Formats: sequence, structure tokens, C-alpha cells
Amino acid sequence: MTRNSKFAFLALAAFAVCVAAISARARQLNSQVATINMGQPDSSKPVKSKFEVLHMFENSIQVRSLANGLEIHTFVYSDGIRDNMQALFEQGGFQYGDKITIWHRPGADVALRIKGKPSKPL
Repeated sequence: MTRNSKFAFLALAAFAVCVAAISARARQLNSQVATINMGQPDSSKPVKSKFEVLHMFENSIQVRSLANGLEIHTFVYSDGIRDNMQALFEQGGFQYGDKITIWHRPGADVALRIKGKPSKPL
């Protein structure tokens, strides 16, 4: 073998060892169990927030915060208000632009209580 081919072979071998070490480290990092912080426990007090309705669905409502116009939430109804909200939806429900107040737990998108006056359907 010539000197250049020996150097090329050693460089290729060093590159292969580095790639193997990096991929082994990546597999080790990916195999670790991820823990997820689900926020505060259910015993936390509900938060009262004011929103503007964007769209009302049968099982959820999409709203925009009045405090921050870029903040958009989709709340699902809790078991306690689901029947009332579905009945309201069948009568026309909340329309775009209606102002409502929603009680929910911090960090959760489940509406515990919704207060507001629905406008007439279009």
C-alpha cells in the first residue's frame, strides 16, 4: 500500500468509529423514559377567564382571550355541563364574537362552567 491509501484507510476507519459512537449515544438518549409534568393536581382552584367565541362545536368551544388576542383555546365540556351545552348548541349556541366567561383548571382545556348570553343565530 502506498502512503496516501494508508492515510485514506485510517481516516475512513476513524470516521466510521465516530459515526458508530454518535449513533450509539443517540439511541441511548432516545431510550430513556420521558416524564411529563401534567401541571397542577385536580385539587387546584378553577380559574375564571373572559373570552370571545370563535366557533362552537357540539363537544367543544373555540375561543380567543380578551386579554391577549393571539391566545386561542379549544375547551372541551366537562361532564357537568356537557348536556346543557349540547342543548344550547341545538338551539343555535354561541355565535362568533359572543363574550363569555369560562371557569377551568390552570393548564387544562376542560371547561368546568361557562357563563354568557348567546346571540341570536344567523
